[in-house]
Amino acid sequence: MSKLGKVYTASFQTGDVTGAGDYPSGGSSVFLPEGALVVKAYISEQTALAGGTNVKIVSGSTDLMSVLATASIADFNDVTLTANKMTAAGELKLTTTGTYTAGAATVHVVYLMESAE
Repeated sequence: MSKLGKVYTASFQTGDVTGAGDYPSGGSSVFLPEGALVVKAYISEQTALAGGTNVKIVSGSTDLMSVLATASIADFNDVTLTANKMTAAGELKLTTTGTYTAGAATVHVVYLMESAE
């Protein structure tokens, strides 16, 4: 029996980031499925994130990365993952801390799904 891997990208936009909290995929309800093998994640600024402390990408209750200081964010950020295999499905969100005065971002998460053939 062989394995067939499929590559997927889950993306969403945060809308305006105005304070500390969760910025979920909202009406688009972008989820990572149970068993997803996360291989890369990115944060792309549409409007510079300003005034806050840090951000992280989360799937459900699983942190996909350590916090990234807002001052370290560039236009496009290839983040270092801290979790790879999803043991439960979860909606993607960007979690922020601190008081933001401006900002909007797009989050991209690249993952694999394995299936038996």
